[in-house]
Amino acid sequence: MNKQQNQQNPNNQQQRKSLFAPYLPQVSLPPLLKNGDLVSGVLRINKRNRSDAYVTTESLDADIYICGSKDRNRALEGDVVAVELLDPEKVWQTKKEKEEKKRKKEESAGIDKKKVDKKKDDVEVEGQGLLLFEDDDIVTDEHRPKYCGHVVAVMERMPGQLFSGTLALLRPSSTATKEREAAEKARREAEERAAGIEPKVDESKDDKKDEKNERPKIVWFKPTDKRVPLIAIPTEQAPPDFVENHQSYAQQLFVACIKRWPITSLHPFGTLVTQIGEIGGIDVETEALLKDNNVSAEEFNENVTKCLPPIPWTIPEKEFELRRDLRSTRIFTIDPSTAKDLDDAVSCTRLPDGNYEIGVHIADVSHFVKPNTALDRDARKRATTVYLVQKSVPMLPPLLCEELCSLCPGVEKLACSIIWKMTPEGKTMETWYGRTIIKPCAKLSYENAQEVIDGNPLNAEVKIFNDHNTKEIEADIKLLHELAQRLRDQRFKRGALSLGSIRLNFELDEQDDPIECTVYKPKDANRLIEEFMLLANMSVAQKISSAFPEQALLRRHAPPIERRLNDFVEHANRLGYDDFDATSAGALQESLNSIKDDDAREVLNLLAIKPMQRAKYFCTGTLDIAKYHHYALNFPLYTHFTSPIRRYADVLVHRMLDAALSGEKRFYLDKDAVQKTASHCNVKKEAAKNAQEQSSHLFLCVLLRNLTLQSGPVIREAIVIGVKDHAFDVLVPAFGIEKRVHLDQLPLEKFVFNDETGDLVLRWKPGVSSLEPIPDYDGFGEDDDVLLDVDEEALLADDHDDYHYLMDVTSRPSDEENRLFDANSDIGDDDDIDDDIIGDESVEINQETTKTTVPSVSIHESPKVDYNSISETTFNQSPAKISPPVIKINELPQLQIESDPDTPNSQIIRELCHLQVVITADCKKSPPVIKVLAVNPYA
Repeated sequence: MNKQQNQQNPNNQQQRKSLFAPYLPQVSLPPLLKNGDLVSGVLRINKRNRSDAYVTTESLDADIYICGSKDRNRALEGDVVAVELLDPEKVWQTKKEKEEKKRKKEESAGIDKKKVDKKKDDVEVEGQGLLLFEDDDIVTDEHRPKYCGHVVAVMERMPGQLFSGTLALLRPSSTATKEREAAEKARREAEERAAGIEPKVDESKDDKKDEKNERPKIVWFKPTDKRVPLIAIPTEQAPPDFVENHQSYAQQLFVACIKRWPITSLHPFGTLVTQIGEIGGIDVETEALLKDNNVSAEEFNENVTKCLPPIPWTIPEKEFELRRDLRSTRIFTIDPSTAKDLDDAVSCTRLPDGNYEIGVHIADVSHFVKPNTALDRDARKRATTVYLVQKSVPMLPPLLCEELCSLCPGVEKLACSIIWKMTPEGKTMETWYGRTIIKPCAKLSYENAQEVIDGNPLNAEVKIFNDHNTKEIEADIKLLHELAQRLRDQRFKRGALSLGSIRLNFELDEQDDPIECTVYKPKDANRLIEEFMLLANMSVAQKISSAFPEQALLRRHAPPIERRLNDFVEHANRLGYDDFDATSAGALQESLNSIKDDDAREVLNLLAIKPMQRAKYFCTGTLDIAKYHHYALNFPLYTHFTSPIRRYADVLVHRMLDAALSGEKRFYLDKDAVQKTASHCNVKKEAAKNAQEQSSHLFLCVLLRNLTLQSGPVIREAIVIGVKDHAFDVLVPAFGIEKRVHLDQLPLEKFVFNDETGDLVLRWKPGVSSLEPIPDYDGFGEDDDVLLDVDEEALLADDHDDYHYLMDVTSRPSDEENRLFDANSDIGDDDDIDDDIIGDESVEINQETTKTTVPSVSIHESPKVDYNSISETTFNQSPAKISPPVIKINELPQLQIESDPDTPNSQIIRELCHLQVVITADCKKSPPVIKVLAVNPYA
C-alpha cells in the first residue's frame, strides 16, 4: 500500500491518510466467494439518503445493508460488488452513534438550515420522477437490516459510464461554509460597530490567495443523479473563461466520466467529455438522460454497416429449399399506428376437423445478425432499442429494423414461426417450430383491430395484398380475439397476475412540443397480441430448455419482497379489506378483482406494484431449477423470443431455437458466456426503462410549464393514497403521477395527525394561496450538496481498524483498479464470444415512436472539449418558448371537502378522499422537478 501511495504522491511531501480500504485483488475473489467468505451482488444507493446503500444477491434471502461512504468503499450505483458480511448489531449501533453525534453538533451550532435543506432535497428528488420510490429502503429501528456488510471489491462496472451535470468553481459544501462564515463575520462586525468598536481588518488566507489571483487546479462537477458523488475535474478541461465567469455557466449541462478514485481522496477524479447546452430544453435534457442511462446513441460505425447485405436484397434461392413456404397463408401484423419495426405477425387457419391452426411469425433477425461479427457485437452492446416520447434509439441499423427484417405487407420475408393446432376452447394439441418464408397481406394498427372487435368493418384505408380480402381478415381478427380471451381466462384461472403500470401517451405538435397527454389504457386488440406472444415465448422456453438444460437463456420473476408485501396487505386491511389475500400471484389477483370501489381498486393496483421485483434474464445452468419460475405469469419456464428487432436477448434465443431444431447437442456459447450476456441485457433493459420513464417525465414537465404559462396554475383532482404524520401521498389520475404533499409547504395554521384513525386535520390560513412562498421554505434547495453523506466528516476522521481480516491483504494493482473506469473494456469487444412485472410483451404494444438515431459525443474521443465549435446560440438559447403552443384544457369539477366541525377553516385528509391539487414544474433544474401542493379551499 505504501508503494501505491508513493506513486500517487511522487513528491512524497506528505503522506496522505487513507480514507478508504484498498480493494482485494480480482484473482483472490473466486475462492472467497466459493467458500462463502464473500458474497456478490448489485449495489443500489438510496436516492433520499446517499449514506444508505444495499446489495441484492442471489445467495441471501434479503438485501445486504451498506452503511455509509466508508463501507460502500467508492462503489457506484449498479456496480457488481464483492461484500464481506458484518455484525448487524455493531453496524446499527455505530450508525446510531454517528447520527446522535451529528445531531448534537448541529444543535450546539444552532444549525436548523440543514433540516430545511434536507426537506428541500427530498422534495426535489421526489419530483424527478412520475412515481414515488420506496420508503422501505430507509432503515429504522422498526425496520433494521437483516444483513450488513462492506464492499471489499468492485467486480464489474458499466464500461464508459457517463454522467450529466453542472460545473462549479468551488465544492458546494465549501461555498456554503464560506457563506456562513461571511454571514457570521458581517453579524459580528455590525455588533462591534453598534458598540462603537471599529472592526479589525482580517487578512485571511483566502484574501491573500485572491490577491495572488491563483488559478484553481480543479473545478467541481455536480452530477444530476444525486447518488453519484461530486467529481473533481482538471481546470484546463473547463471552458477557457470558466474561472472568471463561472456564474454564467450555472445553467449549462456538461457530461463527465470518472477516471480514478484513489483511496486517499474523498471524491473521484474525472474527465469533462462535452458540453450539452442549457438546462430545460427538450433536446438538451433528452441527450442528458441518454448519457445518464448509458444509452449507445452514436451512429452505427463502418465496421457494423459493412456486415449489412447489399441493396437491393432478395431472398436467396437456397432459403426456399430450407424453409417452410407460408407465402400463401393469410398473415398480418397488428402494431402501433406509427411503428416501423414490425417484428411479429399472426395467422389463423380453420381446419376441416373443426380445430384451428394458429401461427405467430417473428422476423428472422438471426439470419442477418451472425455470431461474432461487428454487427452482432454492436447489437449485444446496445442490447435493446430505447423508446423515448419523440423518437427511439434503435438496437439495429435502420436498414434491418425498418426494411429487411420488418414484416411489411406485400413483401416476402424471412421468419421464425410457431404454429399450434388448437381447439375452439384454446387447448393446444400440437406445436410446430421452424424457419419460414411469409408474405404478410396487411399492416393493421391496434385501432384498426379494435374497431373490428367492437363489431365495425375494417377501415377501408387498410391496404390488402396477396389476393386476400377484408372479410377474411375481419373473420380472422374476431376468431383470434375469441381464442385470446379463452387463453387469457385460462391463464388467470391458473393463477396469473396482471398489474398494469401507468404509462403516458403524448400528443406532439410539429416541433415535438407536447400539447396533450393521456394515460394509456390497453384494449382488447392489445390483449389479443399479448396472449399469443406470451404463448410463443412460453413454448420456445420449453423447447430450448429441454435441448440445452445448462445453456438456455430464460426469464424469471422472483416472488415479491416479503416485508413490502406484508406492508401492502396491512394497507389494504386499513382500507377495510380485511380478507385481502396475497399469498400467491393468483390470490393477489383475485383480491384485487374483488374490490368493487373504483378508487380503492386503482390505488391498491398501483401500490401492489411496489413490493414486486424486476423480472430478469438468466442462464439455466447458473441457478437452481426452483428459481426458474415466473411469479406474475405463473409460468414454470419463460423467455423472450418475439421481439428480436429490438431486444438482443431474443436474437440469442432465436439462435438457441435454431440449434435445437438442428439437433445440436451443445449451444455455441457456454453457460458462463450466456449468463454474462443475460446480466448485460438485464442492465441495459433497466437503463432503457429508466430512460423511457425519464423522457415521459421530461415531456410532462414541459407540458405543465406551458400550461401554466398559457392558463395559470394547473389544478387537477387527486386521490389520497397514503397519509403520514407530516405529509400525505396523492395520485393525480389525469397525469398518472404519484407525489408526496409535504405539510410544511402549505399555508397552514396547524395540523393534527390522529394515530388511531390515520387521518390528518389541516387548519388552513384563510385567504392565502398554496402557491405563496412559505417562510423558511421558499422553493427547492439551492445548494443541496450541503447535504453530502452524513458520515463524510466521520470518514475524514475515522481509522480503518474495524475492517476485517480480508481487507488486510495487498491492494489490487492500480492498473487493475483503473480498468474499472476504462471505456475500452466494453462487453462487446472481440474477445467476448415490463413488462418487468406482468405480461412481458405488454411493453411492445405501446411503443408509438419513430426510429431515429441521436447524435452524441463518443467517450473514445479526446476528452478535451472544443468550445470554439459550439455556437453562441447554444450557450444563450432559452429553454422556454416565448409563445407556448396551444394546449387542450379540460374543465375541472368542484369538489366537496370534509371538514372538522370543531376546527375553523379545516380539511380532513384520509386515504381515498379526493381533493384538488396544484401541479408545478421547475424546468430550470435538470432533471426538471414536478411539485404537487394541495389547494387551499379557503383561499
